[in-house]
Amino acid sequence: MDLNVNNPVVLLMGRTGTGKSTLGNLLIGEPHDNGPFDTSAQMDSATQECSTATMFINRVPYNIVDTPGIFDTREGTVPVLNKIAKTINKCEHGVKAILIVLDAGRFTEEQKNVLNEIRTFLGKDATNNIISVFSRATKRQTIDRNVMRGDWNHFVDSFIQGIGNRWGISPNPDIFSPHEKTHKVRLSEIKELISSIQGVYTTEQLEKNRKKQAEERQRKEEFEKEVKREYEEKLKEDVRREQWRREEKFMKVMEKMKQEQEKQKRREEKLMRQMEKMKEEQEEQRKQEREEYRREIESMRQERAMNKMLESLTLFANQTAHLFCDH
Repeated sequence: MDLNVNNPVVLLMGRTGTGKSTLGNLLIGEPHDNGPFDTSAQMDSATQECSTATMFINRVPYNIVDTPGIFDTREGTVPVLNKIAKTINKCEHGVKAILIVLDAGRFTEEQKNVLNEIRTFLGKDATNNIISVFSRATKRQTIDRNVMRGDWNHFVDSFIQGIGNRWGISPNPDIFSPHEKTHKVRLSEIKELISSIQGVYTTEQLEKNRKKQAEERQRKEEFEKEVKREYEEKLKEDVRREQWRREEKFMKVMEKMKQEQEKQKRREEKLMRQMEKMKEEQEEQRKQEREEYRREIESMRQERAMNKMLESLTLFANQTAHLFCDH
């Protein structure tokens, strides 16, 4: 990409497929896509590298630079922004105007993300150099700016106010020929906005902002790492607490089981003692019964012996009595 360092620079930025390249060709004076900027209708971004051409405003030459689309489907956002940063760094005298091209028919969440991405990339220092240009507008939107403005959502309206109400409309070459008044008026408005901008957006401002972004990313990464570390520590602590709680619960269950076992053991020992005592009592009772039985038997034996002796004595007495009687 060759830049005439003596010329002011106009930068074209926007989402892939919004018509940046078409706008660049229109500003140069090539309304039928015959200009230096590729306007391929393919799904992927036609502009893969930053390309430049020369345009004139009130006979003053400008370098107009077409950039790859933000959220390019092939490369992604970061490589595209790096390419744009390299281009801006080549602009020794800074960038006069930054034209952010928006699709007039699709005020979507993706478009919001593109604007936020560009604002973050350029930083606040670029605010006074930004012009918003709406492409692919309907015939009514192009003819009447109030119709266009009425179709904005709150985010777009807030963005336009934030850049000093600098906005224009890129006339659709399929609707308006280069000779029609509306076509000429809308391009003239954009050129007037470009020439009216005071001051430039410098490479120093870009590098300052990129350095700030890098520091913020680093702080964010460090913060996220710290949050992740604290989360993991908390998770580990929660796991340890849960493990400790389960172990404590298990120990309580085991202790309770042990106590129950000891109670059962004491009950069994008590029962054994009771059974042993009963056994001893039964044995003692049987012993007493045997002794009593023995004594009864002995008493009966003695009684029989006594009776037998008495019988013998009685018989002897009777016999003796008879003998005395006979004499």
